[in-house]
Parts: sequence; C-alpha cells; structure tokens
Amino acid sequence: MKRNLIAALLALAGGLAATTLAVAAKSDEPKPPMYSAKCKSPCSFSVKSHDKTEVVALLQEHAKAHHSGLVLSDTEAEAMVKVTEPKK
Repeated sequence: MKRNLIAALLALAGGLAATTLAVAAKSDEPKPPMYSAKCKSPCSFSVKSHDKTEVVALLQEHAKAHHSGLVLSDTEAEAMVKVTEPKK
C-alpha cells in the first residue's frame, strides 16, 4: 500500500516537473506585438489585440455605432492604431 502511494506521488511529481519544463521552454518564443487604439476624448472606447486587422475592424464598427454613423476608412483607422512591443 505504501509503495503504491509513494509510486503515485513520484509519478505526480515527475509529471509536474515535465509540465514546468515545457512551459518554461515556450516562454522563450518571441511574442507577437500588441496593437491598441483609443477613441478621442470624451469617448472612453479602447481596444487591444495581437491582430491589427481586428483592431481596425473594431474601431470602424465602434465609430459607426457610437458616433452618429461615422465611417472610418481603413487608412484613417490604421492611423489610430499604435504598436506596443511585448515585454521580455
């Protein structure tokens, strides 16, 4: 009985160690940049994503829905997008 319990605990410890090593190895991979945009004051809308296309689309959707049908072109929306490099 004690041997089975010890074997189970050792197997659990080994599994946790392997998982920890796998997660640590993934953290060395470069992270994609973060894109963000904010609506001009007094509107408090902001959006962040790793996908620039998604940020542009959400800005355009927000402008149309919340600013009297304002239509932002792709160029106008992309000009509002800022790139934030990931922290290392």
